[in-house]
Amino acid sequence: MDVKPGNCWRCMKPLPESLVTCDRCPQAKYCSDQCQRQDRVRHGAVECQMFGPKSCSYCKKTGEMKPCAGCNNAWYCNGTCQRKSWAAHKEVCQDVQAMIADLSHQMTEDCADLSRQDGDYSMRDMFLVPPYYFGTTMACDFLQLEQNEWADGISEEETMCDFYIFSAGCGDLRHTVLTAASLPAEYQGKVHIVLNDSDPYVMARNVLFLYMLIQHEDREGIATSLATLWYSLHISKSDYDLTKTSLKKLIQADARGISEATKGCVSITDEDVTKLRYVWKGWYSLECQRIRSSSVNLTKRRQFVLTQVPSFQHELKIYFERLSPKEAESLKTWFQHGLFLAQDTPIGSLPFDNPTLTARIRQNIDGHLLVTENFVYCIHNSNTPFKAWDSLQVQECSAGETTSATVMYHKYVAQQLQKTSTLLSQGRLHIHMLVSCCFEIPHDHQALKMAKFDRIFTANLADFFEFRKLLQTLRPLLNPNNKNATLVTETTNWSIWMPEASGLERHTGRDINNSIKTTMQLCKDDTGKALSSPMAFSKDDTGKEISGPGTLRYRIEYFNNTHWFCAYLRANMMAGGFHFPELDHIPFLKEAMKCEGLQMRDFREELNKLVPFKNRVNARSLTSPSGLERALEWYLPSDR
Repeated sequence: MDVKPGNCWRCMKPLPESLVTCDRCPQAKYCSDQCQRQDRVRHGAVECQMFGPKSCSYCKKTGEMKPCAGCNNAWYCNGTCQRKSWAAHKEVCQDVQAMIADLSHQMTEDCADLSRQDGDYSMRDMFLVPPYYFGTTMACDFLQLEQNEWADGISEEETMCDFYIFSAGCGDLRHTVLTAASLPAEYQGKVHIVLNDSDPYVMARNVLFLYMLIQHEDREGIATSLATLWYSLHISKSDYDLTKTSLKKLIQADARGISEATKGCVSITDEDVTKLRYVWKGWYSLECQRIRSSSVNLTKRRQFVLTQVPSFQHELKIYFERLSPKEAESLKTWFQHGLFLAQDTPIGSLPFDNPTLTARIRQNIDGHLLVTENFVYCIHNSNTPFKAWDSLQVQECSAGETTSATVMYHKYVAQQLQKTSTLLSQGRLHIHMLVSCCFEIPHDHQALKMAKFDRIFTANLADFFEFRKLLQTLRPLLNPNNKNATLVTETTNWSIWMPEASGLERHTGRDINNSIKTTMQLCKDDTGKALSSPMAFSKDDTGKEISGPGTLRYRIEYFNNTHWFCAYLRANMMAGGFHFPELDHIPFLKEAMKCEGLQMRDFREELNKLVPFKNRVNARSLTSPSGLERALEWYLPSDR
């Protein structure tokens, strides 16, 4: 669940002393009977089944049960009931285990193919396309001190201690900005963040934004300008001139010059500056004045991106149906023009294209990813500012205002940037940039004599590298002296390996137990809004029907796929690759949850403390997460 402790699971308001608890599970808490009733459908569909009492698969009694270790989808009172149930359960259980083994073999072979293609596993994340200038998951606060180090109260000394964070595959600055902006007022220490990404375009943008935020901290509206530059297709002349001036200075600077210009808040090596300088030069050289015939013409390229996937327009239609009329109108305007501004502004008053929304485009040619175009519009059609920031937090900060969704989001992002600027000006936020593969970090960590980290975030690198490889590489960097030190792994693509998680049979693609109809009805019962057709169908150039995700993200919230995720986790832990041999046995879930000297927080029994295991979807109509993101938290066990 994604509501902070002490808040209602439905409306998210602070809980009163006379709170209402779910009558089946110990986790869900509400501010009133009304909120509990309103949340009964959503909570009962998945969460209550996870946290509440189970029924014995044999005798049907309810109470304290233990899961079948083979499939994690049957529960028993004791060994006697399990043995008596085995004849009926055997086929299903063995099918799940066979599927885990087959999936592990597929993952192992996939890694082997990639190694043969790339030659060096450390280059794998260099091939991610396009650059992720817009976050694909919601921004999160790296620290969340009130739920972690400060959960049991604080002393004056604790308000002054420093924290060290490592963000591997960091992407853009959203997590860094939200972390800085979310620090409690009582906290007076320093935060040290190491941002690591192998993509020089992403990192060039990050350094540019930080440079501008620090160099021009006294400029009125600098946070507003940066919020615009972050997401808007077109920008004003003053914002363009500011960007061009900053790019020129960065092109001429070395690592020492950048450190001095940012008052020691941004550190980077000369080797990495050389990688970024190529990008800065490319942006600087672009013709961005829109009336010029030689202009980069981002509008034309963006329209191509938005129309090249046949099913995307159907997905947008469903997305708009979930919004209020005012929100839908604002979002339609954003998809039409791509403007992200502090106020609704005529497009004619924005004479320049945004050069920082361009990068290289790679295509698969004869089995090889090659750069076919450079410094062209590169934002994926589904990536938006609304997806990168939690709409619940945005709306909470804008309560009572009647602005458009775009203006509301712009104001929120600018507010977070302004708070970050304040922390930087106080010399309390230090950021070290590393333009490299995450597997090179242990060497860099030692060479640069860095402190051990209180938090390690790995974005969704687990979608590209096995859990075991990530945990083995990064565990030694976790601070053993902080009992709250945590390593977070995320996956957004796990359901590609596990179609059953979407309610579809693996080999036939058929609906499992009429789940589509059932979950669509539950979605209507919970939200009051019916979903249109369950799948998006359109035709490609050959006339062949293509199915898209359609309503999956909205109905999946009501489909309990927990045991399928457990099966995926076990298969991933079994798989080999990147100098790891495939295991000779199928690991039980208990074994998978204890890996490379780290213990995983069991999402079936307790809530995560930094990133929710899964997020609500329909409560966030503007953000509209996929519903399949999963986050795992790993910590150093106390008995190590």
